Amino acid sequence: MRLAAGTAARVDIAPWPGYDEPEAALAASAASLERDFSADLARPNDVFYEPIGVRVRIVRALAGGRIALVRGMAADWVAYAPLDRLVPEVPPGTRLRVAGGFGGFADFLPALDAPQAQARELATGTGLVALGMGAATVAAGDSDLVRVEVRVLTGPERGRTGWIPAAFTGIPLARPPAQSEEAVRACLCRLVRFEPDS
Repeated sequence: MRLAAGTAARVDIAPWPGYDEPEAALAASAASLERDFSADLARPNDVFYEPIGVRVRIVRALAGGRIALVRGMAADWVAYAPLDRLVPEVPPGTRLRVAGGFGGFADFLPALDAPQAQARELATGTGLVALGMGAATVAAGDSDLVRVEVRVLTGPERGRTGWIPAAFTGIPLARPPAQSEEAVRACLCRLVRFEPDS
């Protein structure tokens, strides 16, 4: 999915540690987000505080699509977010597939804030339908806090409802493009994530 102007998204947890409480990955300037946070976890001086999972609309992409200028949907503000912390909004009723993790499955939680110990497994390729979206608290995990509430359509868990990290979902494809990555070929789906400009 491309960072097209007007596209709805949610902002996941910031890659830097929160001081008072965890926050969404937003800053008042694009320059603050251009560094490699895996090497330097220092919190930017111009953090734009909003809660994890805040809903935004894309205004435009910058830095080759690695950063986006976004506008708040509930209040009129603008800030910058890194591409890897923006999650496309999944409307209710959207058909999805489990994109799976490294073990060929994704975690399926009974409630938005359920602890990891309560997770069941959904196999890669399992059919789903989206019911809504939400953001789990940090106590529920330290990443992939933006989650999709789903009803399972196929497989052993058919009929159950629960929550799956948005990063482990995809839009079904009849045939993935020839040069698709392994995750896309495994689930026969287009991953629910924004792609940088090539």
